[in-house]
Amino acid sequence: MNEKDFKLTDLDYAVGSHRLQMMKAALPYVGIAQQRILSIFIKWSELRRTAKFFRENDDGMLSVCALEAGHSSPTDMLSAVRPYANEEEQEIIDLMTRVMAAGSSRSQRDPQPVGPEQLLAALPPEQRSRIEAVRIMMQAAGQD
Repeated sequence: MNEKDFKLTDLDYAVGSHRLQMMKAALPYVGIAQQRILSIFIKWSELRRTAKFFRENDDGMLSVCALEAGHSSPTDMLSAVRPYANEEEQEIIDLMTRVMAAGSSRSQRDPQPVGPEQLLAALPPEQRSRIEAVRIMMQAAGQD
């Protein structure tokens, strides 16, 4: 997925405006100094609009994500995130979804929970090594 493939989220639609999008489109046509100032102005405007959105919506929820609508499971969240992921991330999301589905069907048959080591064993070696590298980095960061 390259930068041109980015998709807007429901939050983007809720806090964005066509004027801000027009300013973003104009950025390459102004000088570097003006690009910096205009970019900061655009992001500041989006931040203000986000704060206003949550101030005016006391529950803080976007209507499409309302938990009472039955979209509260981790699988639902992964399904919502997947279209924004690159191919490699989509593969990991698909694997996680399959593992959760297998764990769900297994828990109905056998009440023993699936442990982290069992989940890691289900991953391909390349993904296991990535997870192990992240685990080592997190441990090293925690020792400081």
